[in-house]
Amino acid sequence: MAEKSKIFIIGIAGPSGSGKSTLVKKVAALLEDSETLFYDDYNPYYDKLTEDLGELRKGHAITYPEKNRVIQPGKYLVLEEPTGRQRKDMKDKIDFLVYINIPLEVSFARVLLRSIEQADDNSINPFFERIGQQFNPRFSEKPSKLMHIMHWQLKMYLEEHREIYLKDHKFNLNDADFIVDGMKSKDELTTEIIEKLNEKKQ
Repeated sequence: MAEKSKIFIIGIAGPSGSGKSTLVKKVAALLEDSETLFYDDYNPYYDKLTEDLGELRKGHAITYPEKNRVIQPGKYLVLEEPTGRQRKDMKDKIDFLVYINIPLEVSFARVLLRSIEQADDNSINPFFERIGQQFNPRFSEKPSKLMHIMHWQLKMYLEEHREIYLKDHKFNLNDADFIVDGMKSKDELTTEIIEKLNEKKQ
C-alpha cells in the first residue's frame, strides 16, 4: 500500500471576477515544491477533480486535463475551488481554505470588463459556440456576439448566479480558514496568505 502523501492542499474560493486564478498562481510561485489545479480545467467533469485530489492524498500521480500534464504529489497544492468545501466530497480535501471577500457588483463588473477586453476572434468564438444556441443565429458578427455574450452574463447573473454567489458567500464566511479583502491588490493578498501559512507552521 502506498504511503499517504504529506501534500498540503490550499483552496482559493470566491465568486467569478474575484481574482482566484491569479492568486492561485502567485501563491504557488512562493511555495516550495508546489503545484496548481484550476476548477475550470475540469469542466464539465468536476467529479474528477475530487477524485484527483483523493489520489494526490494517497501519494499517487494524476494526469491533469489541461494538456494531459502529469502532476506528482508534492509539498503543496494550490487549488482554485469557487465554492470552497461545499461540493460533495470536498470537505476533507482542502486543508486550508482562503475566501476572497469582495462586493458582488465589483466582481461582476470585472467579469464584464474581461469579456470586453478579451473579445477577439480567438477568445470570443469558443465562448459563443457554447452559449450561442440560446440566441438568434443572425448574431454572427463580432460586435453582436459580444453584445449577446454580455446579455447572457447579465441575464444569468440576475436569474441564477447572484443567488448562488450569495449562498456561497454565507457558507464561506463561516467555513474559510482565512478571509481576505478582495479589494486589495493580488500582491498584498499573496503576502497575507503566505504570512498566514507561515503562522500555521509555527
